Formats: sequence, C-alpha cells, structure tokens
Amino acid sequence: MKLMPPVRSLSGLIGAASIVLGLAGSRPVGHLLAAEAPQLVLNLRLTTSDALPPASRRALITEAESIWTRGHVRLKWLRESTEAEPGPFLPVLVVAHPVPRATEYSPWTVAELVRFEGSKATAIASTIGARRIVDESRWEILLEPSALQDRRLGVVLGRAVSHEIGHYLLQTNTHARQGLMRALIDAREFADLRPGAFRLDDAAEAHLAALAERGTLSTEAVTSFSYPAP
Repeated sequence: MKLMPPVRSLSGLIGAASIVLGLAGSRPVGHLLAAEAPQLVLNLRLTTSDALPPASRRALITEAESIWTRGHVRLKWLRESTEAEPGPFLPVLVVAHPVPRATEYSPWTVAELVRFEGSKATAIASTIGARRIVDESRWEILLEPSALQDRRLGVVLGRAVSHEIGHYLLQTNTHARQGLMRALIDAREFADLRPGAFRLDDAAEAHLAALAERGTLSTEAVTSFSYPAP
C-alpha cells in the first residue's frame, strides 16, 4: 500500500476506498449476507520493532480485526505458546525502516506483500512510512496528545497490513477503485480515526463470502480473483 503527498491530490489515492461491502436488497437463494456468512481463520504471527509503542501495537491489531471481521475472516494472532487453527498462515513484520519500491508517483510506501516460492508470503509494514503519514496529516492536529498519536500510528499500520492481507487472501496484485484494496490513499484519510473508508469492496467481499460458504481459505485452492483495470 502506498501513499502520495497531498500536493499531488492524494485524496483517496493510497488504498482509497470503502473496505466493507454492503449487500442490500433481495438476495439469490444460497447467497449469504455478511452477517450470516461463517468466518474463516487466518493465522498471523506479528513481529514488531522495539520502537513501536504498545498502544500502537494494540491499535494495529484492533483495526485489522475490525476490518477483516466484516470480510468473513477471523484473524488469529499467534504467540509462542499458541497453536494455529486450520487455515493459512501469514507472518507480519512491522519494521523501523522504509519499505522499498517507492516510485515518483507513490513515494511513501507503507507496506508490501513479499511472496516466496509456492504460496509462502510475508506482509511487511514500515513504521517510518506510517509515521510520515501521521505527521503529514497533523497540520490539523498539531496539539494532539502523544497517546492519541500512538493510536493513530497503530491504526495506519493496521490498515496497511489489512491491505496486504487482502492481496494474500485474494491472491491478486490488482487493486480496487474504492475501499480497503485501493492502491493509493490520501494521508489525512489514512490517519483518520473514524471508521468507514477502509472497508472491503463488494466484489472482494462476495468472493470471500463464497469461500467462507465452502469452508476454505487455502491459498492453493482459491479461484483466481482480479479487479478490472482502471
């Protein structure tokens, strides 16, 4: 997930959009509404930099869980003594150095999904990239208490990690035009503590709801999913 500076009209450009899809009206037989669909489990092992405040770590976890609960996926955070549940496993690293691959169009990279052979992958998020977003949005909140800044940092990281989780679960490198899976997002929107803009889009939610109904999140069994070209 990448960010563009406000000067370039970042509004809604870093992964802009609404993450949760709302299904309205009548539904075809056999189709599950969001509230009715069973949840699948994604096992995660979170490793963070010592420089990440505890409050930011908690906010990261809370934000990611909130986003993905609406996507029919329960995130299970593993500890040393915790056993994984049936389902895929994704390591999540939060590091205190920039994530690579920034370009002139998206110079602030917050997170990326690094894929290895087979279905192995790791989500990596940068505290440096996230702090830059928080700082860039603070022209309106210069007197904000440090505790709230720590929470805001965690929320940004949670949204960035959730975006990479989306790439992993959907098995796609493409992006939505709105919601969680946007490619670019405005700094102020990214750091806004109000929920709503980072929701899974309708197409992705319907895809995951179908997987939930089938009872599998295996990345090897997932049917291809791709967003249309912009």
